[in-house]
Amino acid sequence: MIQKNLGANIWRNDRPVVRKRWMRTEAGLVVTMALFIFAGVVAGQPAVKLWPQLGDGITNHAGRLAMRCVVAGDGLTVTDTAWDSYQVAGCGKRWTFNMGAPMSVPLKNFTFPAAFAGLPINLTVEFYNPAKPWEVRENYQEIILLGGRQRIGLPDWFHVPTNRLAYDFDEGTWFPSGWTLPRGKYALWQGAAKARQQDRNGRCPMYDFGFTHVSPVAMTPGGDQGTRDRRAHLFGDNEWIPHDGARDAFSADPTDPKNWRIEPFHHWAERCAIIIPDFEAPNSHLWREHQYAAFRNLVDEVRARRPDVLFGCWGVGVVRGSFRIFDSIWEGKPTGVVDRKGAQQWREKYERPEADLHPVFERCHLNLGNPSVYWINNSKPSQLYAFVQEWEQGKRARPNVPNILSTWIQVEFVDGYPLSQYRFADAKGRLRNEGLKHQAPASSTYALSLFGHCVMDGLQCWEIGARYSEELADYSDWRVREQPPKHKLNGVETPVYYYLKYFGFYNYHVLGMWQAARNKDIIEAATSWEMPELWTSRNRIWRTGDERYPSYASLNKEPLVRAKLSSDGRTLLVIACNPHNQGVEQVRIRLPGRSTEYSFELAGDFPIIQRFQAPAGGN
Repeated sequence: MIQKNLGANIWRNDRPVVRKRWMRTEAGLVVTMALFIFAGVVAGQPAVKLWPQLGDGITNHAGRLAMRCVVAGDGLTVTDTAWDSYQVAGCGKRWTFNMGAPMSVPLKNFTFPAAFAGLPINLTVEFYNPAKPWEVRENYQEIILLGGRQRIGLPDWFHVPTNRLAYDFDEGTWFPSGWTLPRGKYALWQGAAKARQQDRNGRCPMYDFGFTHVSPVAMTPGGDQGTRDRRAHLFGDNEWIPHDGARDAFSADPTDPKNWRIEPFHHWAERCAIIIPDFEAPNSHLWREHQYAAFRNLVDEVRARRPDVLFGCWGVGVVRGSFRIFDSIWEGKPTGVVDRKGAQQWREKYERPEADLHPVFERCHLNLGNPSVYWINNSKPSQLYAFVQEWEQGKRARPNVPNILSTWIQVEFVDGYPLSQYRFADAKGRLRNEGLKHQAPASSTYALSLFGHCVMDGLQCWEIGARYSEELADYSDWRVREQPPKHKLNGVETPVYYYLKYFGFYNYHVLGMWQAARNKDIIEAATSWEMPELWTSRNRIWRTGDERYPSYASLNKEPLVRAKLSSDGRTLLVIACNPHNQGVEQVRIRLPGRSTEYSFELAGDFPIIQRFQAPAGGN
């Protein structure tokens, strides 16, 4: 019998508080971290609907109430009052929360576990073809902040906005500022910037919150524009390929090199340290040798004029990624089947990572990877595992090349997944119909930020470059070419667009960056991130060897975990998330070849980042 006393650091307003907990075991040393307890959210805090905010529920284009969630007094029990009353002929009905698999019971009097208290959740209702369940015909989403106080270890000062649509980490002094990311990490901001953003300390506020590079289109109107070494920009393919704005179509063949204009590349390389052209229109997956050669010459000329520029292409990572990652592969193509054969095929890619180099990256002399890792459709918990595998494989293939993942706060809809119907009244009382893409859940946003800024090279927050307003009077419908209103901001006339959806989860993205900054001593240490062996209360099996890799972890519906020792070997930093988890899961891990176990709890698909005391002697 071994007994271990562990002091766990709990942060309250940046001041560590020590709690101690004893644990006994017959099977070796187990180090357990005390549950984080914070006073920032009182036990009686009621649930809040974060979206929609213009009405109580979602009305479809026909004017029918399609979804309306209410939360009972316990703050955890949720009912969609339209569950029975709104149906779509010939369709089945199901619901999910966050990016998890469909739930097996109706969304009526469903009680989330107490461990979910104080956490935001995205609830999505889908109407689908019973004969082909992957065919979704309608979908609706509401976002709810469950009642009570959170207990997953977030700082007590952290919050998300509850009565507005925009993020607020950059306003006031509630969110710590002035910190920087660990050495070698990138954080690019080209997000959905507020039109009325104000500079802090004479510069763009994003620099005060860990962002290493900001796009010129996200700077404060009339404010400081930063310096070239701190700017990065993703520009549209309609800038470097002839485009007819009136028809919203390319006016020349985008795949023909003679139509590629080099001037925009030179322009942005003169202004920014990192340039990333949108790379969808050229259809590079169908290129022949003359197209590769022409683009390679373009890249070479731009880099010759500005040798220090990092040049990547949107959607082009170091290795080829796939939204069907982890499918079994037959004759070089995905089969649509996810099984142990496929898991082993993807695990083996770690042994020969260079075999999957992206052909544009490999042949066109890019010195930056920029894979697009947008969350896709709904109910795809395997995505986080795939993002991490793509980065790890790329880092093994080209360890000295930064591979910065491009992220979106919204969910991308592909393969015929329909836009979500939303009807609302504008500021003049006129009924408007919109087709929306959902927002990425807070859990997914936070998990990707933690892995992205702690383990990986960093992330890019992307948006189209518009300036956004929270005033309903600023709404315009771009689909019918309504002109956006213009406001004079700091003396600069600026077109603005109404947010319409909830963007408060950018707070979680920046929280992940702050966590990386808080742990930079370990992240910067000359130690490696490791894939620990793990055990879960769900499967109760120790996963070792190949089964630690992302493809197996996703197949087994178990957590994705990475761990890193401090330089002296006395502290272990752990990041973990299980996107498949729909309840409360107990997890134990150990580093390969060592007997010490570390345990923690996961609430749903929310991630954790925790430090553990490691024993002397490296056991």
